[in-house]
Amino acid sequence: MIDKIFRLAHNIKGSAQAVGFSEIGEFSHKLESLLLKIKKGDIKLSTPTVTLLLECNDYLRSSVESLKRGETLAVDEKLAARVLNATGGQAHTEGSINQISDDLDLDAQLDQIMSNSPELVEGLASPLPTDQLLADAAAFASTIISELTQENLAPISPTPPPNTSKEHAPKARTTDTPDESIRVSLSRVEKLVDNIGELVILQTVLTENRHQLPTQFLQKTITQLAKISKEIQDIAMGLRLVPLKQTFQKMQRIVRDTAQSLNKDVLLEISGEDSELDKTVVDRLGDPLVHLVRNAVDHGLESTEARLAAGKSSQGTIKLRAYHRSGRIAIEVRDDGHGLNPDLLRKKGIEKGLISANQNYSDQELFALIFHPGFSTKSAVTDISGRGVGLDVVKTNIEKLLQGEVQLETVRGEGTCFRITLPLTMAIIDGMVVRAGRERYIVPLTHVHESVRPRQNDISSHTGLGLVLNLRGEAMPMHRLARLLGDNSPPQAENREETAIVVRSGTHPYAIIVDEIVGRQQVVIKKLGDELANVKGMSGGAILGDGCAAVILDLNELMHQGTAKSKPVVASIRGAA
Repeated sequence: MIDKIFRLAHNIKGSAQAVGFSEIGEFSHKLESLLLKIKKGDIKLSTPTVTLLLECNDYLRSSVESLKRGETLAVDEKLAARVLNATGGQAHTEGSINQISDDLDLDAQLDQIMSNSPELVEGLASPLPTDQLLADAAAFASTIISELTQENLAPISPTPPPNTSKEHAPKARTTDTPDESIRVSLSRVEKLVDNIGELVILQTVLTENRHQLPTQFLQKTITQLAKISKEIQDIAMGLRLVPLKQTFQKMQRIVRDTAQSLNKDVLLEISGEDSELDKTVVDRLGDPLVHLVRNAVDHGLESTEARLAAGKSSQGTIKLRAYHRSGRIAIEVRDDGHGLNPDLLRKKGIEKGLISANQNYSDQELFALIFHPGFSTKSAVTDISGRGVGLDVVKTNIEKLLQGEVQLETVRGEGTCFRITLPLTMAIIDGMVVRAGRERYIVPLTHVHESVRPRQNDISSHTGLGLVLNLRGEAMPMHRLARLLGDNSPPQAENREETAIVVRSGTHPYAIIVDEIVGRQQVVIKKLGDELANVKGMSGGAILGDGCAAVILDLNELMHQGTAKSKPVVASIRGAA
């Protein structure tokens, strides 16, 4: 690993100097000196040394970003002095560096390329605006890569020429070639996905109306077209998938910095980082994940003294894990700390006026307080926590922006686990089309645990609770979807064919009564307009097979808003229309 970092620093220095970014080149030269001493064993790796290397990494990253924006590069003289001081106040010579990098044959090949392209070097050496320098740097890098990969470029090394005798003849090249790739701009991929989404909508319309076609041949053609459209859709959605590895690896730095500031010894274990998610989901997942990881280090893990007193190892462990679960992806942040204390949460909840001192609450209801805005168990505000703006942001972003869920599991004295479940993509979902009153709606299948047709004696009414469904001995609250949406008209002649959709994705299970389940359909999610941006209980819209529009419902939000007697959703939709 040290060798790899050393060579990267060497390449950064050479590239920066070649295109006129002397500030980065000189800083990288000092960094090389430090890495060279580490490589030789003159400097032993320690926590301060690693911290210094990370600060150098941050400086180089910020410098490159500044150059991209066309800004004047600010030299961090203090950091450069610290690096030089760590090496003993003396930088290495070019001779020593070239001896170590001989195994790459890189310097010699670069010299050969540059000597063969004098006009390129002259152009790069002339004073140019920053934007032009960046463009030339990219062209220069492309030239190097192209030259190094050409088969007719002989490697420069002291290795003797190969024996060309018959018994040592080179083997014939196999036909198996590695999978090649090209870079495509994200905007093109998104445009492709959008158009395929429209194709899916039209395909659904054709499929639902194929019985009107005059011949079996056309009907069969529509069926074949549906299969091909599905394959194209799967391929297009795969283009947007990226692994979680980069996002997970960033958490290493978060854990290290937070643990050092709190004087804690923390080990981060990562698994499932090769799991893939839609790029939009991954981009929006970063901030909530940072909150959860910092929360685990700060709140979840005890101090070293407290862990030893509790009979635990002095080193705390945080496990960051991703895995597939029921067509979705789950991400867990688990610590082996002290777990949540419901008594402390109850005390804090009463102090902040969130709960009543005269009412009994279950542990799960008390645990849910940590997601309330402004709630914190910290007595003092620090630069890490104490403001109560972490977990409420996590829950809001996961549920609103990513259409996911946040689950909490905790055991006193053993630790806490926050589990995020997310859709693999935010573009197309499998939905259940239901009818409530005069309208049809779409319920994401990920919210549906099961659907049943309750008998009359399975439904009872309780004061303060409303309707209650007895599902195989389990009592759960039940609501009519039409009522939750603001339609207070009586049920249509006590419809005996009503269906209950059982939802278990929230904190407590519940059932939603609909007039009819129309069917299952894969729908393309459409963003709602600004007029409906503040209406609760909706996560988007979609076009059904007959060309009509339908709202995609967020049942958990509807349940919450329904109990709070908020503005009816149906009235809001019709008013906006």
